Amino acid sequence: MAKKASATELFLQYDKEIRSRNFSPVYVLYGEETYFIDKVTQLLEQNVVPEESKSFNQHIHYGKEISPNDLVAMCKRYPMMSDYQLIVVKDAQDVKDLEAITSYLENPLQSTILVLAMRKGKMDMRSKMAKAASKHKVTEFAPLRDYQMRDWLPVFAESKGKRIDIDAINRLIDLIGADLSKIHNELEKIFATVNEDFIRVKHIDEHVGFNREYNIFELQTALGSRNFNRSIQIAHQMSATMEKGEMMRNVVVLQKYFSNILLLHGMNTTDKYEVAKVLGVNPYFVDEYVKAKSLFNLLDLENVMNQLKYLDLRLKGINRGAATDGDLLVETVVKILNR
Repeated sequence: MAKKASATELFLQYDKEIRSRNFSPVYVLYGEETYFIDKVTQLLEQNVVPEESKSFNQHIHYGKEISPNDLVAMCKRYPMMSDYQLIVVKDAQDVKDLEAITSYLENPLQSTILVLAMRKGKMDMRSKMAKAASKHKVTEFAPLRDYQMRDWLPVFAESKGKRIDIDAINRLIDLIGADLSKIHNELEKIFATVNEDFIRVKHIDEHVGFNREYNIFELQTALGSRNFNRSIQIAHQMSATMEKGEMMRNVVVLQKYFSNILLLHGMNTTDKYEVAKVLGVNPYFVDEYVKAKSLFNLLDLENVMNQLKYLDLRLKGINRGAATDGDLLVETVVKILNR
């Protein structure tokens, strides 16, 4: 009996096919490993329809919002000035009477790419719909075992221009468990903060381990929720352990965070995945940005950006006096949160 492919092997195969524009007219993605379901969906969103025609030919819906009849009618339309139209149904397990699209799956339009993404959903492979879909691309992404996680994370790090030590991977799994989405979130933070190309155990301990409560990402979250006491507490603790040059990197992280909140003010969409794509963040963090937007109006954000710019200048020696990097951080936090 042939060995069943792991979620990582399945994802890499999808990555190769999609980037080569070797598309299937139907994709059904389901299973407990939601990270890869989201990534395959994202790959299709990035590669099927050219950017200039996405407003006409790329349609994203949620299962609770669309009926099977409307979905089939949409799938039978032809694209406008494009080879394909892409229709993505997220949480497709929530579509009422999804079986009603079976006849479409038996003879789909070749210029329509339909994606049914069932995050944590299940499929009865004995059903008529599943049998019709199986002529195309139906994939279950099962959770990774620990050894599969250890094989995958170096590949993920390499895709970000980094390398990661096996001891660092083991420490990550010990601290977080075999939760791929959470591990990727933590690694994204580390990649954004650590200048070194090789991630070691010390980086995991500094940013994920016992010190994680007092790092720049926890500070930005506290600032974004306008939690004065928590922000000051984190700023003081960071000040006590700050390394040379670390504060300059922290300024960049805070500028990016508040720039994203400013960008969110100008966006019309409330779709979590669209917002995440524009901001360049994981959808997991979108709710935090939306909350911060409600607490920081445009005048507040102008003040924040001015304070961060002034902090940058003072760290470079302008009007600094005898203040330490930690002193400047605490002072800036106070000025950001005092309207």
